Amino acid sequence: MKKLLIIASLLLGTSMMVNAQNIDAETIKSVIKTEKRIFFMENMDLSLEEATKFWELYDKFELDNSELSRQKTKLFEDLISETDGITDEEALNMVNELMVIQQKNLKLKKKHIKMMQKELSPKTVARFYQLNELVNSFLKTQILSELPVVQSKK
Repeated sequence: MKKLLIIASLLLGTSMMVNAQNIDAETIKSVIKTEKRIFFMENMDLSLEEATKFWELYDKFELDNSELSRQKTKLFEDLISETDGITDEEALNMVNELMVIQQKNLKLKKKHIKMMQKELSPKTVARFYQLNELVNSFLKTQILSELPVVQSKK
């Protein structure tokens, strides 16, 4: 648990560093991707045999997940650019698009967990799922806390 707190602190530090500087989106994504990989390396507790299988499956999962991340990023960028607020129609569209992305994300997780269950031990799969949810919840909280609250169009 101590390792988890240390990694969470590193991710928070990365988040704060990003906020403190005007760094482009690709650099941010690269830093987060690297920090996540380090987090999993230090917390998955993989045997040599499982490590090869796990990293191959993890890389496939991250690759498939990158398109959904791009969609979500685009949606948030559009929201941020609307400094004068958004219309009711735009607000509904945003909510609907986010729910579609969440549904796709759940479908993607189910697909990859099923693939992992064929190759890895149940405890390894459970550990990955738990740690992945932890990291994603943390990152989501950091991102959402930086977004402006939806305002009425004036």
